[in-house]
Amino acid sequence: MIAALIALQVVSAPAGGVDMTSLTTKIDRAQQAADTAAQAAAAACQPSATIPPMETVGGSAGSGEACRLANAVQPRISRTVQGTTTAGGTGSVTWPAMPSPPRLTVTPYVASTSAANAPLCFPVAGTVTVTGATIKCFTTQSVTVSILGAVVAPITTAAAGVTFDVLALPAS
Repeated sequence: MIAALIALQVVSAPAGGVDMTSLTTKIDRAQQAADTAAQAAAAACQPSATIPPMETVGGSAGSGEACRLANAVQPRISRTVQGTTTAGGTGSVTWPAMPSPPRLTVTPYVASTSAANAPLCFPVAGTVTVTGATIKCFTTQSVTVSILGAVVAPITTAAAGVTFDVLALPAS
């Protein structure tokens, strides 16, 4: 009997009809998703095709929105090169151009057996440029001057065949 009553119940639409304007269709949802994706892409950081700026002493805050590409390489602020002295005790080295003439640190390679007479290497005054320098290396030897008694006098000579490293850093 209950089944018969349920079957007889009639549901009728309201007099003004059914308002379906608030319901979305699959097409509407797809368009909303596409719009949201487009807005997110427009707001995202865009990749930059330019070379990243060189590092600077103290650094600086950036302005503008650009993302670094995964394979982008930032220019180095320092340069490292190796050289070897010739018969006159000098050797020339070059490096990619720097923004200003650098300050140099020169380190000679020394075999452990000759550490007592390790060469001393210096940049030649006036030869340091933004793209290279001339280095001069000296060795010292001590001799005893017998006329004056037990006086030890150092003798400095140009060192040929000395391999050295140069670290170039821009002046800060």
